[in-house]
Amino acid sequence: MTEMYESSHLAQMVEKQWKKWLLLTQQRAQQQSLQPLPTVTISRERGSGGSTIGKLLAERLGLVLFDSEIVDHVARSAAVDRLVVSQMDEHSQRSIKAVSDRVSRAKNFSPQSYLAHLAKTLLTIGEKGGAVIVGRGAHLILPLERCFRVRVIAPRELRIHRLAAVSAMERTQADALISETDKQRAQFIRENFQQVDADPLLYDLVVNTGKITLETAAEVIARAVEADFPQVLQIQTGEVRKREQVPSPQP
Repeated sequence: MTEMYESSHLAQMVEKQWKKWLLLTQQRAQQQSLQPLPTVTISRERGSGGSTIGKLLAERLGLVLFDSEIVDHVARSAAVDRLVVSQMDEHSQRSIKAVSDRVSRAKNFSPQSYLAHLAKTLLTIGEKGGAVIVGRGAHLILPLERCFRVRVIAPRELRIHRLAAVSAMERTQADALISETDKQRAQFIRENFQQVDADPLLYDLVVNTGKITLETAAEVIARAVEADFPQVLQIQTGEVRKREQVPSPQP
């Protein structure tokens, strides 16, 4: 099973993302005078646009995005099928136990195993920084002094509309999926961290995408991160210099 997973196209994409992040952090480590890079965590309501904002933010700040890639790294770390981990991802302990009992008993992949591998993956990324992590309770695991914590929300009707549009499903289906996803994520945070995920005091910035575009939201977050961690500006300066050094194609 592991060999099949390792040889898949998906595994190659994940490996490329991981190597990109390692290269970024290694380059920073070689410059001893520079402060360590932060990690931006994004907690989000389903349909609020949080995942898209995470992607835009990573591109804007020159950081590396970890969203569904977290699932792949947990699967590889635990040597279990990705499908098993994806069914446990950000779910309550009861849901995780149901999946582990049904699908992965032979692998002995318990809820505790999932959480242990998840925490290990998140802490590995957070230790070096230079990343944007979407979900998975990262804002409650990583050190506060090295982390900028964001919560993305939106009015429910807008969330339903967005999800129905991108998923080509009926409004009632989108509404039900939002309810179930929000419930599972809230239980995941409550059961494992004894916190309420909607508590605004758990975050450095709460962004409502009800009246602003996702691009504007990403820019607002980027400005806030730059103000709190000025060293991220040096990444962008370095990228500009690299592009300037690339010779223009001859006519």
